[in-house]
Amino acid sequence: MAEDLVEKVISFFTGDNTENLSDKEVVLRQRLKELAENKYGRFFRHKTDEADQSLGVFFYTLYKMILPIRIFMKDVAKTTRLRQVVLEAFMDASIVETVKRLNPTGIEQRSKTTSPVELTSEITADIEKLRNEFDIGRINRTNRCYNMVMIFFQFAQFDYPGLIRKFDSNFIEGPFAGEPKFSPVKTALLVKDLSEFLAVSHSINPDNDWKTLLKLFKLCSGEEIISENQFAQMLIGLRDIINSKILELMVQYGSQNPIWSCKPKIPDERIANNWLESRISKAQEYVDKINEVENNKMIAQLLKEIFDNDEFQRLENYSDAKEDAYRKRGLSYFVYARGLNYLSVFLQDLLAKDINELCDLLLIRGQWTNNNNSKEMSEAMHQLLELSGPITTLDDSLAEDGADGPRLKAAFMRVDRDQSQIRYINSIVDNVNDSALEIIENAIEYLSIIDKHLIHLTDDIQKKHPEMIINWRELGYAAKEPLPQLMKDISKKVDNFVQLLNLCII
Repeated sequence: MAEDLVEKVISFFTGDNTENLSDKEVVLRQRLKELAENKYGRFFRHKTDEADQSLGVFFYTLYKMILPIRIFMKDVAKTTRLRQVVLEAFMDASIVETVKRLNPTGIEQRSKTTSPVELTSEITADIEKLRNEFDIGRINRTNRCYNMVMIFFQFAQFDYPGLIRKFDSNFIEGPFAGEPKFSPVKTALLVKDLSEFLAVSHSINPDNDWKTLLKLFKLCSGEEIISENQFAQMLIGLRDIINSKILELMVQYGSQNPIWSCKPKIPDERIANNWLESRISKAQEYVDKINEVENNKMIAQLLKEIFDNDEFQRLENYSDAKEDAYRKRGLSYFVYARGLNYLSVFLQDLLAKDINELCDLLLIRGQWTNNNNSKEMSEAMHQLLELSGPITTLDDSLAEDGADGPRLKAAFMRVDRDQSQIRYINSIVDNVNDSALEIIENAIEYLSIIDKHLIHLTDDIQKKHPEMIINWRELGYAAKEPLPQLMKDISKKVDNFVQLLNLCII
């Protein structure tokens, strides 16, 4: 019989059998009986299905007690200070010192007496130290403490005035000039208020470390806002009422939903995680800024050593100039535009001329003792010369009549009113960037092979008995410049250009 009744009740509430209204009434009558037998049964008037005015008095008393907290919460400076105090409570002297060192002001001061390389090393070490010291244990303790504060904050933020006005429509929020005149209220009218109150008060417990909470309030406000004794009595009384289930029963009966259950609002603020990542992120930004400046200095120096001119814009579409519009919208942009343009210049101005002429001399007229070496160098040279094709294809794809250009242009025009275009644009640009990176990485691989052989050949030509090429004298007559110096100079340019490309893809 009991199992049949449970099945019928479940069936009713799942909509499988809407005719079993009597089953629902059986459970509601049980709830009515429980209301009558509850220790706080005085809150409910059985004959009229009303909440007694004594319930209004209960909420009014709570409201007066927590009003100082509500006022405190409106002061942004104090709540901000509270957040900081909670964080500082879980830091020792070492952590505080590390945080000071990572403070932007502290970093700026250190930058005046410390070289960029040393400073980035120090900042990186401090970041690692902060991560190790402000570990998961401290993070969890900090979060628990702050979430306790949030539990009481959301409890204080409950709309007590709105609920109290249902018992006294003339009620005005403080100052408390006189006692309200409460009247009974239909329980059905309080269902929403009581369910929300139960949700925010669910985690309130006399066992919470509320003494620390009051100390935090006092520290941030400069005065005691609630006495410990009053607060303790409030918590005990509140928990007793919640544990009695009287409010839950009133919601169930007032809503005519006897299986209603409270859905607690449990704060899950990650204050410590957010603080730590924010501090580390700001410090890392400074490191990135230093590295970018130093990289640009190195790039500028390498460009002077490699090229005889300063005109490096060869690609029409995959360029720094064309990416500004993407950057401003926070979209993916042409990450490797500089590197690919430098490579295009190198292939056209150096590889196709001076380097190619030297390699032709060495590979075609040179008598190699090991054909595998010459084949490896020859293949690398061939692959490098072939790279101009993929570069042109990539650049042309972004033109107005290219494969990707029209799609990007159309999506870009719609991006403001259609956010789905962001992913579409990013997908296209990211794929183009992947292709550009692949081209640059291939160039680095092939150039490194050529540089390796040029270094070995430069050593070999100076030996009394050469081991790699046996007709150096003949090659020397055919060369326009002394071969040892020519190979050394070109090897240096190739090595410098490999360094340049690596800096461009960091």
